[in-house]
Amino acid sequence: MQRVSILVTTSHRPSQRVRSFVKDLVSVLPNAVKLTRGKATLEELYYEAIARGAKRVIIVSAWKGNPGSLRVYEPLEPPDTRLGLIARIVMKGVKLSRETPGAQRAFGARSLGVFLDAPPSSTLFSLADTLTRVFLGKIVLSRDDDSVDVVAVIKPFSEGLAEVTFLCTGSGRVCGPTLRIVGVEDLVSGFSTYKARRAEPARDKSP
Repeated sequence: MQRVSILVTTSHRPSQRVRSFVKDLVSVLPNAVKLTRGKATLEELYYEAIARGAKRVIIVSAWKGNPGSLRVYEPLEPPDTRLGLIARIVMKGVKLSRETPGAQRAFGARSLGVFLDAPPSSTLFSLADTLTRVFLGKIVLSRDDDSVDVVAVIKPFSEGLAEVTFLCTGSGRVCGPTLRIVGVEDLVSGFSTYKARRAEPARDKSP
């Protein structure tokens, strides 16, 4: 049976672009699988995660048909049989791998590094910590670190907080989506920030 660490799904009635984004994201996260949401409730997603041994459930929500936010949950231990929200990431937009010239596809990523390609900043350091936690990765000191299959490179984003690009370490090429992040709420560390120059996705609270 395939080892599963992360389940990635969508809010109800996703657009085609959101579905494509989920496929892209699954390809670069360690031991991740896509789960078609259908009418499944959060409770049903909890039991699906427990059955598969997953440590994270990521729900992609849409804003005007585009991926607008990631809500990241952790299956809690019985008797508390529910998904506990640990973080929410708000995006201004995304770029799919097929929209990036020279990109390749990643298949079966088993490990993820997080690399901060920016001048020292407490905010970006906190973001790197959050991404490491929610994506089950580890901090690396180089984008070429071959101890991981994929590296998430964090750079400053002029219209928000940061831009995150996924690179395959064997080739150094883009192999996943690009996330343009404008807001983060980390319920584990307490880190919370929201930076945007124009109107951004609403703070969606629907499951």
